[in-house]
Amino acid sequence: MSDDQPAEPQEAPADAPAPAESGQSPSDGEKAPPDAAPTPNPDEPDAKANAADPTKARKLHQDARTVENAIAALLGERGGGIGNVFVTNSIGLVDAGLPRSAGSHHGSVPTGPIPAERLDSVTATFVRPANYAELRERLRDQWLVLLRAPAGWGRTATALNLLGVECAVGVDKLSPDIDLRSPSAPVALSADRGYLLETLEFDQAAGLTEFSLDLWRRRLADAKARMVVLVGADTPLRERELAAYLVDGAQRSDDRALVLSHFQTGLRSAGKPAQDLDDFPEFTELVEEVVGRTLRAQDLADFGRGLCTVVLGERGLDEVRLRYARSAESAFHEWFASLPDNEHRAFAVALAVLDGMPLATVAEAGTRLAQAIQAAEIPDDRDRTRSVFAIRTVNLVDRMEAEITSAVEDSDLGSLSAEVVRFRDPHRPRKVLEHVRREYAEAHGVVREWLCALGFFPDRQVRIRAGVAVGLLSLSEFDHMRRHVIEDWASRKDYWQQQAVIGALRLPALQPELQPLVNRMIDQWLDGKAATGMKVTAVAALGSLPVMTTDQVLKRLRKAADTADPRMVIAIGDSITTLSLDQDRLDLVLGALVKWSRSKRADVRATTLTCVLQLTAYLQVTEEGSTDPWPGLLWVADVERRSEAAAAPVVVGTRRMSRREAVVVLIAKALEAQYFMPEAYGLLHGWVKTAQRDSTQREPLGLLLADVARATGSSTTLRLHLDDWARARRGPVEAVAELLAVLDREEIRS
Repeated sequence: MSDDQPAEPQEAPADAPAPAESGQSPSDGEKAPPDAAPTPNPDEPDAKANAADPTKARKLHQDARTVENAIAALLGERGGGIGNVFVTNSIGLVDAGLPRSAGSHHGSVPTGPIPAERLDSVTATFVRPANYAELRERLRDQWLVLLRAPAGWGRTATALNLLGVECAVGVDKLSPDIDLRSPSAPVALSADRGYLLETLEFDQAAGLTEFSLDLWRRRLADAKARMVVLVGADTPLRERELAAYLVDGAQRSDDRALVLSHFQTGLRSAGKPAQDLDDFPEFTELVEEVVGRTLRAQDLADFGRGLCTVVLGERGLDEVRLRYARSAESAFHEWFASLPDNEHRAFAVALAVLDGMPLATVAEAGTRLAQAIQAAEIPDDRDRTRSVFAIRTVNLVDRMEAEITSAVEDSDLGSLSAEVVRFRDPHRPRKVLEHVRREYAEAHGVVREWLCALGFFPDRQVRIRAGVAVGLLSLSEFDHMRRHVIEDWASRKDYWQQQAVIGALRLPALQPELQPLVNRMIDQWLDGKAATGMKVTAVAALGSLPVMTTDQVLKRLRKAADTADPRMVIAIGDSITTLSLDQDRLDLVLGALVKWSRSKRADVRATTLTCVLQLTAYLQVTEEGSTDPWPGLLWVADVERRSEAAAAPVVVGTRRMSRREAVVVLIAKALEAQYFMPEAYGLLHGWVKTAQRDSTQREPLGLLLADVARATGSSTTLRLHLDDWARARRGPVEAVAELLAVLDREEIRS
């Protein structure tokens, strides 16, 4: 078994009782003994209470939303605002406040199946390199191609286009830790499916042989699958030995065509007629300057989309010029050099990290950095050279070429309007941080320590913004930032630092060359010898970072689930919930939970049922025609019941079951477990109260409860609870009456 994971028992039928614990022999017909309640520790959080509290879902949503906002701010992506809390027929979180993130990966290809819309987008804007025909012919003939090109050439887009055209079923991005030197690597190849390995590490590349690739080629040919491996221009290879598989990317022949492709695609998506760049004389000078430079393909694509937004009236041409013109770059260097003192420079760096946050927060962070700079320059803290009232805010903001405006902030108590400060140029935050890193070696150390301290700041947004800034700096010096900042945060047991770490790893996790290192770091943190804080942080990262397939994530979560540490259990529950928000992953999550619920390990079963409580409490869906959002698991079960096709997508060991069957099994186990029964019935009570307000949910809920009663073998306890809820003051009388009628009807039918 890999990962030192204890062997699971052979899967039993869905209605079979869980196997007994070692050394126990339940009598015939007796179910496995219920999981005993652990001894509470007043100094530790209560994982079960956290999972059963729907208001805690807001925290999970806010963390994910804040990370996405921080990345968008640092990468110069502005826009958005308060919209609908949920998209119809999309699984979301209870009381999420702001819209759930749509899963943006900011240009990265996440590990696992690549969405069809992503492939369609690549195909729609793709401009073929000069040797595209050779690449396609080689892929057709030999099933496996190593495509070598420098960063920014457009390697990923070319590979996705090739595989998307040649493989009708779809394309998967392979886990970055796949070793091509081992032809027996665990990759399940499917017919007419493409596979992309987006990076080849130096050590692996140097040891790669023709014999290994020949064996891979044979596997691919037998499976009728194809694979493209991307190789950096400076990656060491045995070129002569691998010549049959290696193809160098030809020089891009027409950068203007790439800009035009993305420009016209944006117009088509907006319902506008196709136009040429020459139709806009105001673009001519800027286009000639940009395409005449050696830029990354991604930058040229962004430039084309930026010009499209100008035509659509969403941005001004000056804003696009600020991002791409050489004159703007020179002006930036002159601006930073002209800042009169450390107070101004400190505020500039603080604003780069916290762009768009409240003025008071940015000012406080800037003051801390200025004090750190002064301490580095003048170690004697008695020699104060700063005057508190020397700089007026309006003058400072104007000197920063920034602006004070209002924005909607999402706080723990709800949304509110706040006065925020931000650079006028949305791309300046990244420029400032990268400029300080490149040009000022001594200042870089001070900034790094200041960012590390911000990871302990009381404000969630500040902690995560600091983490994302550390992640940006780590793109150039990952190991340095890992040792001095990221692992310092990760070793702490406090949840605050977990947030900072997740923020710090999001950008590195999007870089193909860093993904294998992030994977290994997470595995080291999960190791038994690692500090507790690192283990918990690693579990939290598993559900948030797109560096592993869902199978790999669940495998590691299963190993971590054998624990009684409440912090670890909470982190596992959050990761499972995050995975469940993606319907493409939901089948794997449900199958894993059913399997875990049958484990011989009591701690694994307890962790599993905590996850079930959390899914029951946290998930909801807005259904068209309903007055109230549906509980997520109820909606999942009912959608499948109404479906014409009898699907069985959930795999549990050697058998398959429907999503509905899996939901029924999990809810039944939570209702039967003595330690989880009160919370499980309490959550069902909440579902019944929702059905009281929304009559469209009563029949589906009654049918689900009937299935749950069959799974438990008795409906007596369930009926008693329903009667008690109806008799309570302002109880859900009408809903309970209909639910009991459905139970009666289904019992007669069965």
